[in-house]
Amino acid sequence: MSIRSFIAVPVPEHIIDHLARLHESVPHAAGKIRWVKATAMHLTCTFLGDIEAGQVDPIAEALETVSRAVSPFVTDLDGVGAFPNFRHPRVVWVGFDQGEDEIKELKLRIDEALQPLGIEPERRAFHPHLTLGRVKSEGLRGLLEEAAAAWTLPFENWVSGEVVLFKSVLGRHGPTYTSLARLPLGGVGTGSVEV
Repeated sequence: MSIRSFIAVPVPEHIIDHLARLHESVPHAAGKIRWVKATAMHLTCTFLGDIEAGQVDPIAEALETVSRAVSPFVTDLDGVGAFPNFRHPRVVWVGFDQGEDEIKELKLRIDEALQPLGIEPERRAFHPHLTLGRVKSEGLRGLLEEAAAAWTLPFENWVSGEVVLFKSVLGRHGPTYTSLARLPLGGVGTGSVEV
């Protein structure tokens, strides 16, 4: 049986809770947007797609090797944007300031560690972000960008200290995520495989 999965860095719950409420100030005329629930918001490093159950342990072992070599790092949020842009938005996101280089380095190390397992890196450029919403149909031009420009992001920073292999189960009310393996960065503490 295949397991839909991805690798992510957790973000503190109170930060996520704040971000998940930002859409409340966006007028309906900005378009039809499916906003991401707090429980589904995360910093994805690598989307694996469907893997087999027998791949979980080797992937977790590869992540453990990476996590021991990467130290915890300070992270904070900065800037709101849209892919490909606010003129024709498809995805609304918030980016990172501190920690962006470290996240990119972590992603690179993860991709390199997974290649011997036959998992090829994604071809598109990696832009660290948290997805806030997906635009299903555009509304009045400029309205979404204006609303997003007025958002207040959390000012505090935090220490990113682990990488997680998640299982994703798609359902009628959105995806449900379950941790398959949690690996502390810098070898601090002990990792756990939860399958």
